[in-house]
Amino acid sequence: MSTLPARQDAINKLFDDFQENGHEDESLDEMFEAFDEVVYMALLEKLGHSNSSDEQKKLVRLKMSEFMLNMDFNLPAIAHVENILHSIGAGSFAKAASYLEQLYAMRSQAFSEIQRKHAQNPRDKDPLSKLLAILISRKPDISAAEAIAQLESGNYADVIIDFDEDMIEYSHPDGRICCVNKSAIPARLSRLRKK
Repeated sequence: MSTLPARQDAINKLFDDFQENGHEDESLDEMFEAFDEVVYMALLEKLGHSNSSDEQKKLVRLKMSEFMLNMDFNLPAIAHVENILHSIGAGSFAKAASYLEQLYAMRSQAFSEIQRKHAQNPRDKDPLSKLLAILISRKPDISAAEAIAQLESGNYADVIIDFDEDMIEYSHPDGRICCVNKSAIPARLSRLRKK
């Protein structure tokens, strides 16, 4: 029987080989079948049965399938994943692929909905951009060097936290801290002038 580190190395090799062999030309159900086989081989290795008799291997396969069929997370958020695992456990790889496609569609729709909501609620302007807009309103042709000097003057200590020769560190109202490279100030000024 092999040692635990040797078993783990063998398991890692199984999954590495699975990833390296690329499955782009396979259908989803073929990929699930290949993945099922890798999980089965990894389980045999983990249990120390990789060199066991075919009968022992069949028992491991049966237990693995039984376990996958009986999984019950009781979480609606992962119902599709649970259905995928049940289908793989039952050897119904086409059904597992169908559940995965449904999951992708559902996640895509949810992401689109989030994007739509974000588009309806424009985000607040960055505090540094607000300061630069103020400086532009006072002097429309302000240079980047002048703007940087104004930001470093101490007049805007409620936003500008720190600076050095390359960076300016500033805070958001929610407490987040951001850094901007001073070389980005000319582009920011240019964008703000176009608005």
